[in-house]
Amino acid sequence: MSRNRIKTLLVSGVACCAIGCADRSPIAPSASAAAGGDVSARPGSVAPGRYDLSFYADRIGGWVPVTSMPVLTDELILAAHVTSNSGAAATSGTVTFEYCSYRGLPPNDITRADEAPLEACADGSASWARLTATALACPQLGAGYACMDFGIVRIPRKIGFRFRFSGQKSGIASGTSVPLNFEWTAQ
Repeated sequence: MSRNRIKTLLVSGVACCAIGCADRSPIAPSASAAAGGDVSARPGSVAPGRYDLSFYADRIGGWVPVTSMPVLTDELILAAHVTSNSGAAATSGTVTFEYCSYRGLPPNDITRADEAPLEACADGSASWARLTATALACPQLGAGYACMDFGIVRIPRKIGFRFRFSGQKSGIASGTSVPLNFEWTAQ
C-alpha cells in the first residue's frame, strides 16, 4: 500500500471517529442542561437528572396532591423530587425552594403581598427569592424527595415556585426544576 493511500485512510478514520463522537463532546451541553438543568460536573462523573416539583395539601389522614385550593383551608406542602434520567432516586444533595417575588415589597406582609406568578419572573418584573434549603428527606413521600410546608394563604393569588438541586456527591447533576404556578382561590 502506498504512503499516500495509508495517509488517506488514516485521515478518513480520524474524521469518522470525530463525527461519530461529536454528540459526546466534553464542551457540548447535555440534554439536562438544555432542559433547564445546570450541569457543572464533567460528563460521565454524574448522571443527568430530573427535577419535578409538585404540591400537596396537608389534610387529616395525610397529604393529598393538589393543583389549587381555596384560601384559609389547608397548608400547602411543596415537594421536590430528584431522580436520575433512568429513574433512580437521589440519595443525597440539597434542595433550595424558591418563589417568584416582586421587587421592592417586603416579604411576609399580608397587606402588600410580594408573591408573584412565575410569568413575572419570566418577564423580569419579579425575581426568584429563596424560601429555604433542606436536605433530601421527606418520609411522607419517600426516597428522592425534599418537602417544605409553605403554610396557609389568606389572600387569593397565584404564586410561582421552583427549586434548585445541588447534588454534590449524589451522583446526579445539579439542576433547577421547571417553575410552576400554584393558585389560591376565594372561598
